[in-house]
Amino acid sequence: MKEFTKKFISSTIIVILMAIFNSIFKSPTLYHYASLLLLLLLIYYLLIPIYIKIKGFISKKIKKIFPKIGILSGNIVGPVREYKCQRAHTKITSTIWFSKLDESLKSIKLKRLRMIPTSEIDDSFSIIINPFGDIFPEENLKLHTTFYKICDYIKNGGIFVCTGGAFWLHQNTQTSASAEWVIVKTKDDKQSLIDSLLFQEFGIIPTGDGFDQSGNLIFQEPHEVEIYQNEKDKKIVGDLTTITKKIKRFRATTPSSSDYIPLLRQKDNESLPFIARRYGEGYLLHAGIFIDSDSSVEFKLLLEAIKYIVKNKFNNF
Repeated sequence: MKEFTKKFISSTIIVILMAIFNSIFKSPTLYHYASLLLLLLLIYYLLIPIYIKIKGFISKKIKKIFPKIGILSGNIVGPVREYKCQRAHTKITSTIWFSKLDESLKSIKLKRLRMIPTSEIDDSFSIIINPFGDIFPEENLKLHTTFYKICDYIKNGGIFVCTGGAFWLHQNTQTSASAEWVIVKTKDDKQSLIDSLLFQEFGIIPTGDGFDQSGNLIFQEPHEVEIYQNEKDKKIVGDLTTITKKIKRFRATTPSSSDYIPLLRQKDNESLPFIARRYGEGYLLHAGIFIDSDSSVEFKLLLEAIKYIVKNKFNNF
């Protein structure tokens, strides 16, 4: 987007300057052309980059002061002639997310909260939430068009929140009523959790079911674990342990993942149920948490974290 903006502005300026140049100099000399070239180079390599940086800085400030929050509706374009997006490992619908988040943020003025199809994802949003857990609506199941649109949004400074896992399944709601695995790479009817877009693009290795050294199943996720935060975590998303000391872990981030910022930690440091992952100029907020209902402590915890971030004007992002 920045490169497009730069080319568009430079092309417009060249047209305007050439028109002015031709109107002033009826018989231009080589000196005149050299001066024009120098001016164009100055504008292209100095003035336009400065303008883009100032514009980006102002835009970022506006998004913090006047937050615009999007919740994915589950549609690619709209509800007409599209199937309903399925949910995985979360029981909270996009409508409930909208209602409860609106209620949670009622004390915050100048906010804008919208339900959006994926076609409306753009850099004007401060935060976008995917309420469908491990599933997301995908326009092109082969080229991953929507996924990379989400990546570009984050890269350009956005914050994208994943709940109940992330990017394991996708669904083209324009053509299918069911979701399917993004990557199918099984061995003995099992698939490694690193064979996912979450790992390939963000370097996050999620937790799974627990096995002993003999390969016997100890527990299955969702798995209840004790949690804690240090002071640095609390400065970013608030003290979430006042809400609960235990949560149901599902596809939490493992310590072997790369470049994550802990927000919530499992007591024995086996996993990190809530993290921020810097990506370009923005962040992926990955909540490896199972949300059972709108009254669950897990849902209240996420609502409180988002409220804290917005209320503090994204000071740590």
